[in-house]
Amino acid sequence: MEAVASINGKILEKTRSNESEAVQENVIKGKMNLLEAEEGRTYTVKEINTDDEEMNAFLFRLGCYSGEPITIVTKKKKNCIVVIKDGRYSIDNMLAEAIIV
Repeated sequence: MEAVASINGKILEKTRSNESEAVQENVIKGKMNLLEAEEGRTYTVKEINTDDEEMNAFLFRLGCYSGEPITIVTKKKKNCIVVIKDGRYSIDNMLAEAIIV
């Protein structure tokens, strides 16, 4: 039983290491999405990475478009709370992944 837990722990550790490397690589390139960004920091939206025109229009109505500041208040499992133009919004992870900062 302990051997299984040890193996699972090593796999989890390796997965976290790979995720961390991917985030660091995106930061070096100057691109990361909101899920990779830190809570409590303000970023500038660089691009909206989606082919869905409805999603683009929705984000534009919120004031989320290239060049605008966006602040991440909190991140949870299924969503994150952001501040865009003095408005507070809860956006799901799919939408957060589309916003490149």
